[in-house]
Amino acid sequence: MQFSTFESHSLKKAPCVQMIGRYKLEFHLFSKPENTDKTPVVFLGGAFQSFTSFKTEVELVYQTHPVILLDLPSQGSNDQLVPELALKDFSSLLKGFFQVQNIEKVIMVGISYGSAMATLFAAEHPAFVERLLVSGITCFRRETLVTLLEDSLELLAQGELKSFAATAVSNLINHNRMQETEVGKTYRRLLYRQVARLNPNEQLRYAQNTQRLLSFDGFTKFPQCPTLVATGEYDNFTLPEENAGFAASCADAQFAVIEDADHLSQFERRDVTSELFYRFIKAESIEGIAGTRLHIASKYYTQERRLQPRLQLENSNAVIINESTGKEHSVQIADINFSGCQIDLKNSDVSISENSKQLKLKIAGMNHMFHIRVMERHQKNLRCILIQRDVKAADELIALLEGISQFTPQTMPIIEKNLRLA
Repeated sequence: MQFSTFESHSLKKAPCVQMIGRYKLEFHLFSKPENTDKTPVVFLGGAFQSFTSFKTEVELVYQTHPVILLDLPSQGSNDQLVPELALKDFSSLLKGFFQVQNIEKVIMVGISYGSAMATLFAAEHPAFVERLLVSGITCFRRETLVTLLEDSLELLAQGELKSFAATAVSNLINHNRMQETEVGKTYRRLLYRQVARLNPNEQLRYAQNTQRLLSFDGFTKFPQCPTLVATGEYDNFTLPEENAGFAASCADAQFAVIEDADHLSQFERRDVTSELFYRFIKAESIEGIAGTRLHIASKYYTQERRLQPRLQLENSNAVIINESTGKEHSVQIADINFSGCQIDLKNSDVSISENSKQLKLKIAGMNHMFHIRVMERHQKNLRCILIQRDVKAADELIALLEGISQFTPQTMPIIEKNLRLA
């Protein structure tokens, strides 16, 4: 391995390239001279992350360990399209890279999409992995998440970049908890612009990566090494309980919840997240870090459910418009939040069902309409998700919800018992 020293501008330099067969891997290797004999830390990022996303983490880890930033084909800024590869194939590419670089042992860090690749590698090649850290681990086939991801692919295929960007941002940021996570309009706007400006190659890579997730059947092996599974307490993209369930399946895992954060905890609670990650990397105790909570994963998975608040509208009248038939249906909104709603039909019109994909919801007093998808139907009651395809519409809904009083303590448990939108 040929390490470079890390400086403030290092991440903007062109990466090194290693070919494994016909596949291109792009990487940076950083280390202080006195640390080159220590186990290197490998970072694998998420869907919209690049090398610069890890600047804070690299600055910390570089003090004590060699650092490897790695973009596999179609990941990060690596523009190679590889539609023929399944998610598990990336594990073989990682092994090939480490063998060529004469790396015998690594500490793996996988964020979001990168967590799946890191996990597959650690489970398949345990001899290579000293420790594993995953945050916001993906690959859970939750019905609502699958629906949202499939919808985003349809928008992308149709060239609806603005709608696609609005949907992607709404998926990643928990808009029901923005007061707690302190996500501002500026941050949301910047993320929206980043996604809306994806070039054709980046669009194809997103589509292929997402399809790989949707095609993945799940883990058949789990890591045996010391593992940290971290999640934001308000992560509604990869739910905390899903992360806990994964941690409970690992042989030697700790499960940490990052307070007042959602799927983007690395950016929303940067200092807390960095300290948590760095302590684990150094094999130090992660207990007592302000802004985090440690849980026994199996108990969290079976006992705790992080429900989103369900609110009642003062004027609950609404109309469902079926664009495929042109029919309009007068309905009542039983409860609603940014992610979904429960709707009461005034009659048992069977034309509205889980197969309806061109439904819009017009809420009384609102200027915008919302795309909805029926996830569950019981006679005259529908459980729906709201698919946010318009930034202005999303902002109008946020303003409406923020103006509504919460349910009283007496009624909230009754509502939450039977309603859950994940």
